[in-house]
Amino acid sequence: MNQKQTEPRMTIDHIAARSGFSKATVSRVINHEGSVKPSTAAKIEQVIQELGYTPNTIASALSGGKSRTIGVLLPDIITEYYSALLMGIDTVAEEKNYNILLKTRNSRKVLMDLAQSNRVDAFIIRNNGLQPIDHDFLVTLRRKGIPFLFIGKPMEEHCPAILIDNVGGARQMAHHYAEHGFRRILFIAGPEENLDSNDRIYGFRLGLSEKGIEPEQFDVVHGDFAKNSGHEIAREMLEDKKYDAIFAANDHMALGAIVYCRSKGIRVPEDLAVTGFDDTFFAQFLLPSLTTVQQPMYEIGTQAMESIIQLIERPVSHEHRIILPTRLQVRQSCGCCQENVDI
Repeated sequence: MNQKQTEPRMTIDHIAARSGFSKATVSRVINHEGSVKPSTAAKIEQVIQELGYTPNTIASALSGGKSRTIGVLLPDIITEYYSALLMGIDTVAEEKNYNILLKTRNSRKVLMDLAQSNRVDAFIIRNNGLQPIDHDFLVTLRRKGIPFLFIGKPMEEHCPAILIDNVGGARQMAHHYAEHGFRRILFIAGPEENLDSNDRIYGFRLGLSEKGIEPEQFDVVHGDFAKNSGHEIAREMLEDKKYDAIFAANDHMALGAIVYCRSKGIRVPEDLAVTGFDDTFFAQFLLPSLTTVQQPMYEIGTQAMESIIQLIERPVSHEHRIILPTRLQVRQSCGCCQENVDI
């Protein structure tokens, strides 16, 4: 019986012999260390292509080298929020020749194993305040010199972070409400511990105060960011009180409120204005189309990946933080006539 012959695996030794350069120089080119002359790097890369060499990142990591893998810790990947963010991360990872190790069940054991195994070169950590990251994990990362970056408010001072201007976005919405003359306002917030929701409450209060509207003139009720919670809160609150407008801390809860209003014959926006936050994909297709605050989730992902790669390849001693702006997206559900739909 004929046995299938396998081709020998190409190694750094083969590349060094074919190119005429040392194994150390070849290794620097493979690991993109940037300390090799461009002409030399070009010759070595040509040999790599000719030989069909594929780096063994696992072996490299185990021997103390770089794995070119970034650990990405997210609460979930089901919602549009995280799918868009992950798409941005993956785009830059592919461009920069990095891999992603995605984790959504971030138990202490899982995180400590990752930190101690050299399987990843750095971590991107989404912090929403609901699933706190174990303190010992962060201590281990610092002790081992593994860079990490937060998306959202960092859990410790002076940590690198990519932040969204939640306060500014909610403040813009408050100013818009003041222009409409809304005074009786229901704010459907996220969970009480959620950092983004709390910043949006603060920004909305601030914006109303700047326009001479007392913060006590609006009610805050906490939901869970799901459509059903927006529906239930609207049902509970609109039975006994009359409001001019509802501002929901995300678009899904705003959608739930609109669905409830429709079931009860409450016209949006003629009887009650409803707005959201995020500018989720469905916002522009609702009837009426949803006025909301747009946050650039894809750009958050690209900025996070570019920043963590910079911390790996060119470590900086100063605090590395980027605040990305939000933008008021005015449509119909607030009572405005203009339609800003891009199809």
